[in-house]
Amino acid sequence: MNKPKPMGRASAFYLADRSIGAWQNAWALAGDYLSAAAFLGAVALYYSAGLDSLYYAVATLLGWPLLLILFADRLRAGGAYTLTGVLQQRFGSVRLQALSALTSLFVSVFYLLVQLIGAGKLLSLLFGWGYGSALMAVCGLTFALVFLGGMKATTLVQSIKAVCLFACAFVLVGLVWRAFDFQLPRLWQAVAQQRPAALLPSMALSDPIEQVSLVLGLVLGLLGLPHVLMRFFTVKNPQAAIRSAAYAGALIGLFFSLNVIVGFGALVLLDGQTLSGGGNMVLLHLANQLGGAGMQWALSVVVFLTILAVMAGLVMAASASLNQDILPLLFGHQVHRPLWAKGGIVLLLVLGGLLAWLFEDFNLAFLFGLAFAWAASAHFPVLWAQFFMPSFNERAAFYGLLCGAVVSTVLIVASPTVWVGVLGFETALFPWSNPTLFALPCSFLVIVGLCMRTSK
Repeated sequence: MNKPKPMGRASAFYLADRSIGAWQNAWALAGDYLSAAAFLGAVALYYSAGLDSLYYAVATLLGWPLLLILFADRLRAGGAYTLTGVLQQRFGSVRLQALSALTSLFVSVFYLLVQLIGAGKLLSLLFGWGYGSALMAVCGLTFALVFLGGMKATTLVQSIKAVCLFACAFVLVGLVWRAFDFQLPRLWQAVAQQRPAALLPSMALSDPIEQVSLVLGLVLGLLGLPHVLMRFFTVKNPQAAIRSAAYAGALIGLFFSLNVIVGFGALVLLDGQTLSGGGNMVLLHLANQLGGAGMQWALSVVVFLTILAVMAGLVMAASASLNQDILPLLFGHQVHRPLWAKGGIVLLLVLGGLLAWLFEDFNLAFLFGLAFAWAASAHFPVLWAQFFMPSFNERAAFYGLLCGAVVSTVLIVASPTVWVGVLGFETALFPWSNPTLFALPCSFLVIVGLCMRTSK
């Protein structure tokens, strides 16, 4: 594979001149990956469904060792800017570049919309802002951060946000521990007495097919998310990529462990109370009860910083796909200028903010599911084949990517989430909410079949 030529200012803007150290990149990875849902949403799920939240956390965490073993060093060794760039180093195909760039862009935009809609509603509850004002605040601050500082500023904010998030988690664990006289066994005894069902999987996870499909989507989806993969292009060398993946996995595992104590503590200490603002506000109510208004406001600021850091990472990934992969197809390979890069950021944030405003009440589960399904069923198979199949060819890459994206989309539309919940039909055409168990094999079959056919 031929390494792409350095692009000077592009490398500085998108990849921080590939100068990020392993430890800082690990904190930035943790900050990029741990969204508001990883704290507010996870604690809310412990409060409402008990052990189910731990199930999601473990499934998500399993992806990090795989990322470390399979992709981390190989992504950095190629010297690309984006997932599309990784594939183009081998094939140089216009149609593959167009398809992979579009899937990467759409995954980032879907994820961006989830964050924007969630951020608008969350900030409305936290600070009493209107939904539109909250969207403008998030988009404006994200624009200022990314526009002025690029990947270096994004990395710094993601790292600071991760440290602040851990600080809040440790403080809350200490407060919960104190509430049970510094004896954690008392917490588990209280959970067993007040809500014993919380220590067992709920009916939502009773279907083994749904469980397997969910785990596959969460585990392999991580290995195909453009904004996560992009962080491995920013480090100094492949060895730093390996170390940063290992450190990030350890940090995220530690954070999820802290969530167990905080989540079950909320279940016991807030049980039976009327909580304003909906289920996602459980963590803030717990902070207020244990640490007073000061703790609640400190946590609110960290949540805001969390949203900003995740948004910045998503915008950087989407902007890289737009400017490094899509615009060169339209205007030629000399298109890159700093103004183009920053203009793409403006376009993405304006478009994202407008869509988030128009679809305020849209089903976020659909967008989130589609982003992870495409990442797991389309991006992961072609990346795996790129690095581990000597007979991998352009036709297999193109049609494998297309098959994973199309089958995932069709199955999600036909699932209960959309067919019943959004479109209003009585019975879903596809009975499961997570399509990865079915879409992923289709993509692999297409790839393997076309590789075998070509080799003959």
